Amino acid sequence: MLTDASYPFDLSLKTTIRRRHGIAWQATSWTPEALGQLAAHLARAGSGALAQIPPRRLLEVWSATVEDFLDRSSPVREALDAPLAALCGLSPEGLAAGLTAILGGVRGEPAEQLFHNAQQLPDRGSGSVVAILASNIPALALQPLLPALALRRPVLLKSASDEPLFAPTFVTALCRREPRLRPALAAVTWPGGERALEERVLAGAGKVVAYGGGEAMRDLGERAGGKLVAYGPKISIAAVAAGSEAPAVAEGLARDVALFDQRGCLSVQAIFTDGDPVALARAVAGALDRVAELWPMGAIDPRIAAEVRQIRAEAEMRPLLVAELPLRKGTVIVENELVLRPSPGLRTVRIYPLEDIGQLPEVLRPWQGRLQGVALAGEAARRLEPALRALGVSRFAPPGELQYPDATWHNGGISPLGSLVHSY
Repeated sequence: MLTDASYPFDLSLKTTIRRRHGIAWQATSWTPEALGQLAAHLARAGSGALAQIPPRRLLEVWSATVEDFLDRSSPVREALDAPLAALCGLSPEGLAAGLTAILGGVRGEPAEQLFHNAQQLPDRGSGSVVAILASNIPALALQPLLPALALRRPVLLKSASDEPLFAPTFVTALCRREPRLRPALAAVTWPGGERALEERVLAGAGKVVAYGGGEAMRDLGERAGGKLVAYGPKISIAAVAAGSEAPAVAEGLARDVALFDQRGCLSVQAIFTDGDPVALARAVAGALDRVAELWPMGAIDPRIAAEVRQIRAEAEMRPLLVAELPLRKGTVIVENELVLRPSPGLRTVRIYPLEDIGQLPEVLRPWQGRLQGVALAGEAARRLEPALRALGVSRFAPPGELQYPDATWHNGGISPLGSLVHSY
């Protein structure tokens, strides 16, 4: 039976069996006292436990666990994949592609580099790291967990109620390989935003790393103060310069749209081009059609489906080109108004014609601070990187590679190590 919790000692807590989308798991019912006791134990015993594990050994344990989770035939993946795909609303193929992207970024050289950089810091910070996770993409827990371990900081991972399985499964696997980690790691789930439950946890944390919507980040900011490292909602786009509309560009753009069913902060939601927008739209639609065979769309939220159908109908009335694709494969629309509109999801992407690709930074200026990544195709597009970076863009990549950052990426311009050491 999969569980939503992994913690270092027996608190004699009540557990129940919860079900969602036909998936059953053992859920823990937390009280403020028990959760506070857990947080205090991690803060008190975790640092000493981590200090007993040589850095090379810690990296070996991390690497071996990541490789195990990358192997779809491993026992842990065989047990986890079906329930995780159902809870995340992804197809099995879509989940596998997403886990490959995330796990691939925290293995090998990037992980070694992060550990090396951590050892060079004169101050690694103090206290436990509390990570409050969102459920939009699976395996998000690895993003705060790796730098925290590199800094020898205890970690309390709080999974979203919609996806309570990956974090405790990964933490359990780490601790099974290296039992000395047990006093330093815990992965649990509790209802987010419950102040009574979270008061002691936030008060005792050295840092609070959180992912979620703007309102949730503002609430946590009020309660966690300067301890909070917030990763709020951001969007990503693509810039395609004239003359670079090769078939490989469309294929790459389709992957950047489709991975995680367009739920990630690096999922492309809009494409800007000073080339032929109609030709590009048809090429991207064809590529989305093909990628849907590799990564079928997962569960469709009826509310989002209704919104996409409305967008299609409005586009046809204006009239705009709407590429002919089934709803389950995506939606491509050529816009005639140069105003960026975020996608509702379901692999929906708008293509915006520009007279000159150099206009893009000015067009995006109203979105300053809310932009995450840009897929760049063509030399003229790549020359825009400094101007786009000034607007807050933190990741640039060729089409098809945008959603494959590694562990050293400064998400939102925030250093993965520095954010846990310094005030932000």
